[in-house]
Formats: sequence, structure tokens, C-alpha cells
Amino acid sequence: MAESAPTTVSPTMISSNGSFVRWQKITIQQLTYAINLIHLSAVGTLAFGLTILRDEHTLFRDCTRCLFLIGTASLLVSIGFGIWCVINRLRDFRATTKAARKREEGKSDAEIASHRLLYERLGDRTWKLFWTQITAFAVGISLYSIWVLITFRTKLF
Repeated sequence: MAESAPTTVSPTMISSNGSFVRWQKITIQQLTYAINLIHLSAVGTLAFGLTILRDEHTLFRDCTRCLFLIGTASLLVSIGFGIWCVINRLRDFRATTKAARKREEGKSDAEIASHRLLYERLGDRTWKLFWTQITAFAVGISLYSIWVLITFRTKLF
């Protein structure tokens, strides 16, 4: 799993023309895009599968039924983890904002510590949720692909 970006910014990190802050912003944006891409792809794939399911000519044998059901469950898990990841990130940003406000107000490190611990924990959790979302999507899309190849092999080949 990938490491989360450092959440505590030291003066030496900012000193090189703000490159840390700039790259941290880019990382946050790219993570947002990736979460959204996986989430929408899972929703689209699930919609495709359910559309095929409604077709009365689609036959399910034992193995294809199993592929379809496990693939559908994996896509639903991916969607669920994607939603959880977004909510977690919002909580992370909120805790970070509170800590930054307290820092600007000149509050002591002790007063900021609880917010810092929270946003560090939430930041780590975001990455775990993100990789779980990707893994569930990969399983779901793989099983759906195999299901489509088996179910429609006579039409495809």
C-alpha cells in the first residue's frame, strides 16, 4: 500500500519555493480524481450488468451465476468504500482546517494535538479505504469480464 503524504509541514518542507505545498495539493487533487474515476466506473459496470440481467435471453449457468453474483457484490463493496472514503476525506479536511485555525490563532501544541492526531489517523484511513475500493473494483470488473466472455462467447467469437 502507498504511504500517505506527510500531514505535518515543517519550515524546511516549505522553504524550497513551496514545492511541498504545491505537490501536496496535486496529490490531493489526483486522489480525488482517482476516487471519482473508480467510483463512477464501478457504478457504470454495475449498471451494465443489471441491464444485461434484465434481458430475458441471458442464460445463467452455475459458474456464470456465481461470477455475476460475486462480481456484483465486489462492485457494491467498491462503491461503498468509495463513499466511505469521500466522507472520511471530508472529516480529514475539517480536522485539518480546525488545526490550522488554532495554529494561526497562536494556540499551544497541546490544544492542536487532538486535531492533529485526528487528521493524521483519517489521512491514513483514506489511503486504506482507497486501496480497498480499487481492489474490490478490480475483482468486480475481472469477474464481470469473465462472465461476459463466457455468457456471450458465441456472439463474440
